[in-house]
Amino acid sequence: STEWVDAVSRRGFLKVMGASLALAGLAGCTKQPDEPIYPYVKQPEDLILGKPMYFATAFPFPTGAIPVLIKSDSFRPIKVDGNPEHPMSKGKSDAFTQATLLDLYDPDRSQHVLNRGEASSWGSFQQAFIAAAQKRPGGQGIYFLSETITSPTLAEQWKQVQQAYPQAKLVQWEPVNQDSSRAASKAAFGKYMDAQYKLEEADVILSLDADFLGGIAHPGFLPMAAAYAARHRYEEGQTMNRLYVVETMPTVTGFKAEHRLALKPSDVVAFAQALVTGTAPQGATAEQQKFFTALSEDLKKNAGKCVVVPGEQSHPAVHAAAYALNASLGAVGKTVVYTDTVNPMPSEQVADLKALVADMNAGKVQWLVVLGVNPVYSAPSDLHFQDAYRNIPVTVHLGSHVDETGAISNWHINKVHYLESWSDAR
Repeated sequence: STEWVDAVSRRGFLKVMGASLALAGLAGCTKQPDEPIYPYVKQPEDLILGKPMYFATAFPFPTGAIPVLIKSDSFRPIKVDGNPEHPMSKGKSDAFTQATLLDLYDPDRSQHVLNRGEASSWGSFQQAFIAAAQKRPGGQGIYFLSETITSPTLAEQWKQVQQAYPQAKLVQWEPVNQDSSRAASKAAFGKYMDAQYKLEEADVILSLDADFLGGIAHPGFLPMAAAYAARHRYEEGQTMNRLYVVETMPTVTGFKAEHRLALKPSDVVAFAQALVTGTAPQGATAEQQKFFTALSEDLKKNAGKCVVVPGEQSHPAVHAAAYALNASLGAVGKTVVYTDTVNPMPSEQVADLKALVADMNAGKVQWLVVLGVNPVYSAPSDLHFQDAYRNIPVTVHLGSHVDETGAISNWHINKVHYLESWSDAR
């Protein structure tokens, strides 16, 4: 490559730039074709043009719905915010929820039902699916791969489908899921449970690799962040909370902590189990030993007013240790409550996906209907999902975009946005 060494005079530069801007301006002044604009034949009673209206709804999220208030102009949503009257969010929301408005108006959104890449119709798909279901009276060979379900109505509809087609199968899959807490709660309580934390009651908080202040995917992050903040400001007569964080990567929660210890993921498991037994982990450095001793003493001193929060992505053993610690420290029922899951049909998703791929490779799957997920992109690479997917006789993809899965499916069905559809979410 050669270096451009020609000197450009100021006058010459302004000439070139002036011409460029003039051309750009002229291009923007093209006269658009005339279009007639019609007033309402019958204007809606409650519409005053130029005055925004507000609607309460909920954004369905895998860890539980986010209550929101939608600002709309002429019935077109223009802003998403947390619902200030809802006790869960108290008017707050997060980056994902705010960004859902961009999905609504995305010009790349799927507009039509496609059959083998050609425009088709919903009626044509219905006929094809009904014909296939009639050939398989028990629903044998018909599988559904869905995003995490948080809608009680959808769960009830699936039960009705199961009664009509007992051999049809439903698998839920999210690339970021709650499998660790699911496996640990099943082992500890005999069934899947969710943990609800009451940080407003906690004087001492221990996070075992749980980014509950900055991690949008951490269940209950909005009320947890609000409760932590309320107790972390100095007020007369109120005890400020203390936060200990043991984590593997720098996070928002780690930066907020009074005391932070960085460990490898495998060492977090050993550290959590050592807290249960009360003896420092083997091979601990002097710094780790000091942290462990101070933390153990502080937790015992504040029994009943402390809580241990495990991270969703952590090993199930970390969750099991957190359950044991919360029980021994008297936190259960005070700073943490174990409840039924937000998901009406909880499952361990990675194990279910592996079983589905095994059935796909064995030729058991005749119809696979993918609902709202993109497994060709997001499934673990060692499962070779795409190869197995191509071998299925009929594949159907319901999605907002013709993504990697939609592009290689026999049928693609355009999915409506949550602000365009009616349902419920827990």
